Amino acid sequence: MQQILEALPQLPVIQPSDANRWVEGITRFHNKRSSWHAKRLHGIGGSEMGALVSFYRGESSSGFSSIKEVVESKLMMRLPSFETSHMRRGNALEDLARQVFLKKSFGSIDLAAMNAMATASRLKGYEFMVGNPDDIVIIDGKRYVVDYKVPNTFSDAIEFDYEVQVHHYATLAKFAGVRIDGLILAKLDMPPQLSEYLTKNLATMEPHRVAELVESIVRVDLPGCRIVSLPVELKTGLQAELLAAGKDCWNDFVMKGVVPTPGQYGKLELKGEVALDLARFQQQYLMAKSGISYLTDVAKQAGAGMETLLQNVDFEGKALPLSVVGVKPNSLDATLVVNEALLRGATEAELQSKERSYSVNALLEEVQRLGGQIESDHLYESSLDSSKAEAYLKELGVDMANLRKPGLAIRMSTKKEDKAVSQHYEDRAADRFGAWIDESLISNQGEESDFVDTNPSTETHLPIEIETGHLSEALADAFKAPVSSDEQQSQYPMRAAPGLR
Repeated sequence: MQQILEALPQLPVIQPSDANRWVEGITRFHNKRSSWHAKRLHGIGGSEMGALVSFYRGESSSGFSSIKEVVESKLMMRLPSFETSHMRRGNALEDLARQVFLKKSFGSIDLAAMNAMATASRLKGYEFMVGNPDDIVIIDGKRYVVDYKVPNTFSDAIEFDYEVQVHHYATLAKFAGVRIDGLILAKLDMPPQLSEYLTKNLATMEPHRVAELVESIVRVDLPGCRIVSLPVELKTGLQAELLAAGKDCWNDFVMKGVVPTPGQYGKLELKGEVALDLARFQQQYLMAKSGISYLTDVAKQAGAGMETLLQNVDFEGKALPLSVVGVKPNSLDATLVVNEALLRGATEAELQSKERSYSVNALLEEVQRLGGQIESDHLYESSLDSSKAEAYLKELGVDMANLRKPGLAIRMSTKKEDKAVSQHYEDRAADRFGAWIDESLISNQGEESDFVDTNPSTETHLPIEIETGHLSEALADAFKAPVSSDEQQSQYPMRAAPGLR
């Protein structure tokens, strides 16, 4: 591996500290494939090219990696990705996909073409173009670049990174003087449970069992048990594009030791309609939060009021005026209950829980009593500290944007000037919702006779319909201009609370 690394064309711009960390990491995590990973540093492979093309198109990469990650890997600033379940499945089942594809298509591997590509000299100016196709196959007298995929969930879509990948191999074939008539993406379609089983066991299966499996998949040829050959249109324009993207990336970034920074900081530039929609959603969020804040306070005050009225009242199991609002005493305090039982003569043996857990202190005392060392490392659970990892990456200047959790963290601003805006909306929410709550209170809706239970066997209800509006409708009114008291009367017709007992 040392000789491979010493021959890197970009070696002069690689930081020694990065190189040392890379070698240590490869030895620790990828030792069996260390030479293969070292060779990949010499150029840009097919699985990496899609990210580069996306970058120079001004698009976000959604495939295998980003241009930033590609350049960092070539400069030994990041290790190869750790093997995932998807990578493990692809590696384990690629040969099965190959056998099924060749049997179904009656194709044969063009070994001469594969050898020509493997031994061809690199084209001057494009030495960075590296990689080997999964197969070059002859079918009905025509030569195809074939790439095998074993997805977890089958789709007949041709993903952009896969399209670029087979074009990358077709371009390398052209450099080697190998004529290519077409490109094929061959996807093995099988249920996740079966692919998981085969991933674990295919390598130990007898050859005749594997042959039977191949025969079965070809014979069944139904969704969930088939190989699907997706022809990829050979586009000379895409070949020219990937060559230009690769050359610019290699010369402008890798050979200069510069890591690209996709995207710009500053004000977010959006199209007019998009910016307006975003502003509307932000304002709706602000209004909803303001309303929730006010209503939460009202709910707390109402709860405190009920607690005061029912203090020292035995109401458990009895019907209260409003059936829609459940009111019951809090659950028992476990500590107080246990203490009371002990005070009344219960023994600890009687109250002992059936579920037992170890006492760490008692275990440590026992270890010491038996002559063990409680400070021994093997007694401690090993865990990695994400805050230390974050500090480590910050020290290296790593952009951690791609390491965030999915989704958005939305909150109200705490800046002084923004708090004033928030308070304005909370005040308006108090006006609107306060009026709605006040006019809906029982004292404003019916007579005292509504609470007189003349027939204990029947339930009584206020003769007014239940409020059925939505919060969004109420908040939408905040956008409107202030209205007169008469208009308010029509906008907020009296509605009673839910039924009374």
